[in-house]
Amino acid sequence: MTPSHRTSGRIALGALGLVLVSAGALIAGTEASIADRLPSWWPDGLPGAVLVSPERLSDLRGSAWWTTSVIVLGTLLTAFFALWFIGLYGGGVRSGRVRLPAPGGDLRLRALRDVLTRRTSSVDGVARCEVRIRAKGHHLHIRTRVWIHPHIAPASVLPSLSTVLTEARESLQPHAVSGGTRISTTTRRHSGVRQER
Repeated sequence: MTPSHRTSGRIALGALGLVLVSAGALIAGTEASIADRLPSWWPDGLPGAVLVSPERLSDLRGSAWWTTSVIVLGTLLTAFFALWFIGLYGGGVRSGRVRLPAPGGDLRLRALRDVLTRRTSSVDGVARCEVRIRAKGHHLHIRTRVWIHPHIAPASVLPSLSTVLTEARESLQPHAVSGGTRISTTTRRHSGVRQER
């Protein structure tokens, strides 16, 4: 969650809490045993007053529009708060995009995969590669399959491949990034060299 989301969430929760506390204090102030001890500046309340009288509530329930309105309003409020919660805490990866801390900083997973593919293919000794990205919440797992030329030793390309993953990890903060690399030669004689990070 970005700092701006945290701030807006705290402001909204603080405003809601202030309204509820104020309403509760006003209602409590109408109790006769409490009203005598309140300061002089406290708003006067009607002793024994309620927000909605039983008679008024019965009349409302008898109206055709009341039940429908309550259901619709409750559904809309529930949907609004659910979407708000998902937006705040639901994660940084949605609809094939990675949310970055910068304002408007959304990165498509396809674009990220293309960049990593080009960056990995540029490593000396790499003939071709495939990059797959699996995203879940704030965690991305990058799986790279690399084919190297027959005369290249796998150990010689591992440091450069590790550098690519390190760059991706630093660029995608605060998301957690893990990765695995499988190295094969362009012939089938040497295969199965793996690096997991």
